[in-house]
Amino acid sequence: MRKHLIYAGLFLAAIGFSACDEDFKDWADPQSNAQQDALGQLTATYAAGKDANIVMDAATTDSVEIVKMASTTAEAGSLIKINSLTLNGTYTVPYAVKSGNIVKVSLAQLDSVTQLAYKSRASVSRELKIAVKASATTAAGQGIQLSGNEVTINLKPGATPAVDPAGYYVVGDFKGWNASGAIAMTKDPNNENLYTLELDNTGNSYFKFFPASAIDGSNLNWDKALGSAVDGDTSGDNFIIWANTQAIKAELVGKIKITLDVTNYRFTVKDNSAPTELYMTGSAYAWGGTWNQFIPVNSTKGAFWGIYYFTANDEVKFAPQAGWGNDFGFAATISDASVQLAGLSDSGGNIKVGKSGWYLVYVSVVGNDRVVAFEKPNIYLMGDTSYGGWNSPLVDQDLFTIPTAANGEFVSPAFVKGGEVRICVHPETAATDWWKTEFIVLSGKIAYRGNGGDQERVQGQTGQKVHLNFTNNTGRVE
Repeated sequence: MRKHLIYAGLFLAAIGFSACDEDFKDWADPQSNAQQDALGQLTATYAAGKDANIVMDAATTDSVEIVKMASTTAEAGSLIKINSLTLNGTYTVPYAVKSGNIVKVSLAQLDSVTQLAYKSRASVSRELKIAVKASATTAAGQGIQLSGNEVTINLKPGATPAVDPAGYYVVGDFKGWNASGAIAMTKDPNNENLYTLELDNTGNSYFKFFPASAIDGSNLNWDKALGSAVDGDTSGDNFIIWANTQAIKAELVGKIKITLDVTNYRFTVKDNSAPTELYMTGSAYAWGGTWNQFIPVNSTKGAFWGIYYFTANDEVKFAPQAGWGNDFGFAATISDASVQLAGLSDSGGNIKVGKSGWYLVYVSVVGNDRVVAFEKPNIYLMGDTSYGGWNSPLVDQDLFTIPTAANGEFVSPAFVKGGEVRICVHPETAATDWWKTEFIVLSGKIAYRGNGGDQERVQGQTGQKVHLNFTNNTGRVE
């Protein structure tokens, strides 16, 4: 059973190496031949090997045959060479080629790749689509690339321990490596196989998971421990093992959240001092009937923004998930400027908006500090097409017009020249680099950068304008 366990380090170390001998000895000896342009469209047709449906718990060999070449249009006498093997478009695995162009791989490696591809150790059949690249060398010595087809096989990972209906505990440096130090985890109300624990960490704390059945009074059954394959695993997101388990290490200082997923047998350790998501609901959204998701401020912990239209007397609250729990309203820190601009007031703990109109709403949640600001919804052109170019600070000549109607459009100034169209908002409450609150228009929709990297470039021409409708999240450049 041990050989079926996943070892991500072993897998990563082996990625990208292949061999053409059946005994798998030369995986770390890269081979390549320069290829000339193809003469026409020559093909190789592949079929699934004899081991096309693999069940790990029933496996009796260390390697499996997953692909075989069925035919090729290369001229008779050509030497066919398989150059690469890719699974599900992303993953590679070491392989060997038997005579007859049959591809053979290590069963343990294939199991590891399957689990990585699906981020799951669940014992359910998983589909693997295999793409093969091959070439032919003619009798005259000319190299020709061969196009081919995908092959589909299936692999079912081995069985995982039965889920303990009584729940799970964390045992470790937090309160002691014994039964009395076990801390009960909380079952997620929306996922009966997901357990969480929120606590304060002083840093560098080691721990393991235990099912409730492992705890009997003051006795702790160490044979039932769940943990990591590597002692001191600091990845923060990895697979759980249940044989020869090592301790997981929580390095984060302060509020952390530990999760245990006993469907996929994975764990996470994350910073819990600030939410990674933020939502708003209120009287206009049937108080929870709709939760509007805010945009993260790029690389800024706990900070979010959104542009919304409010009607006088609308009431709102915020929460770190699309549902009730840890929600807040007027108890947050709200500046006098926000109160004056939007006519904000306290309505039973809700934030009540006294003046109709469009607002840029900025929210920051870090620990117990919660800040809410209602600001004028200033949107700016930035970069090549703008008046101010790439310089800072932003200038009024690049401001969009602000509509008065709930379904109105924000419209940019005409582009001063052609080039990349870049757009941003600029919250005054926490002035930050423009790209941290950037967005653009893609395929008729407003696309927000959030915590992502550089977005796809959109080109504009001199004299064009950007039109934005935040009610339906659409936009256009014309």
